[in-house]
Amino acid sequence: MFKKIVLSFLIAIGISLHAQSTGISFQKIDLEAAKKIAAKENKLIFIDLFTTWCGPCKLMAKNTFTDSRVGEMFNKNFVNLAIDAEKEGLSLAKEFKVVNYPSFLFLDPKGKLVQYDFGYYNAEQFLGVGAAVIEKKMPQSGKTLDQVKGKMIGDKIGNFSAKDHLGNTFSSSAENKKLVVVFIRGQWCPYCNKYIETLQNLAPELKSKNAKLVIISPEKPEFIEKTISKTKTDYTVLYDEGYKIAEAFDVLYTPDSETLNLYNSKLKEDFADSRSDHSGRLPVSATFILNEDKEITWRHFDTDYKKRASVEDIVKNLN
Repeated sequence: MFKKIVLSFLIAIGISLHAQSTGISFQKIDLEAAKKIAAKENKLIFIDLFTTWCGPCKLMAKNTFTDSRVGEMFNKNFVNLAIDAEKEGLSLAKEFKVVNYPSFLFLDPKGKLVQYDFGYYNAEQFLGVGAAVIEKKMPQSGKTLDQVKGKMIGDKIGNFSAKDHLGNTFSSSAENKKLVVVFIRGQWCPYCNKYIETLQNLAPELKSKNAKLVIISPEKPEFIEKTISKTKTDYTVLYDEGYKIAEAFDVLYTPDSETLNLYNSKLKEDFADSRSDHSGRLPVSATFILNEDKEITWRHFDTDYKKRASVEDIVKNLN
């Protein structure tokens, strides 16, 4: 009997820990300590200001904060605190004039209010709240579509490395070949998928001209798997985590709010959860040819995602 009780207790702990690990991880620290962590880790601060008698507060804790997608977003971008408004949170409630519960305070590392919200949100809705805060305050490339110009012919590109969907690391400096670098927006983009399919015809020309084609995607490996499945490509597809390669080629931009709202509403998790953050940033669908010294010898750069480099032009410029 005792063994059964112990086993049940351990299972309960395991379930509890699993729930905590997949949802928002609320830290047992005060606001001052949260500010220091936020400044050090370049995060914002999220405070769930609740009361013990509040029904919607309990529903948020049970249904929304335990969602794995919400946990992934908030643990990555925020220092998270859950504070009882009628105990240790009295001063916060007074400072921010809180009268509704639950209330959500989003603060910068100095404790300045970035956004205030309140009421019950399901997981999908709360992801939108978090994304809006991140877009408002977290560091981004800062460039709009008309501001990115792309690296020019003659520019030399420093070593870039990234992993493919299998976890293999690609390093440009290790390649003693010409590189054809193709940027795509993601597996959700039909123009990208169709374009990758047309590039299959390049394989013989690449081999004869000592060249390798590399596709750069802003999406995580599990989404790159979808790209490969949809296009049947044999080319290397790299996950540009943190958009580092896109920034190096100056093709990274932030879509306008209308476009972002459209993508988020139509594509949902295929857009919101596919990349390394929720900023909505994307690469211009550009193509570059680099010689063996990793100097750009040719490029196709057009901010219209429907216009891509032709196979004929790539072959022609693979000198």
